[in-house]
Amino acid sequence: MVKVIVKLLLSIIGGIIITLITGFFTTPMLFLIGSDTWGFPFYWLSQIIYPGAEKNVNWSNLILDILIWSFIMFLTINLIEFLIIKIRKR
Repeated sequence: MVKVIVKLLLSIIGGIIITLITGFFTTPMLFLIGSDTWGFPFYWLSQIIYPGAEKNVNWSNLILDILIWSFIMFLTINLIEFLIIKIRKR
């Protein structure tokens, strides 16, 4: 039980870190005329192209990105654990 909780916490922390890192890069597949967007797979930070314009956070996309990256991290942690167990049995 404790092992699952640790995995979940690591996954959530990793998901948050990866989501914040994607905020440094523009969204490659989204072309909204007159605005820049950041985040992947969903943009969660946007800014209208205008001098002095503020950046806006799309909270639903931010939470969705954190969930997606946390799930990917959880799968990765389990895969690594599985591979370590397989290698030790040899």
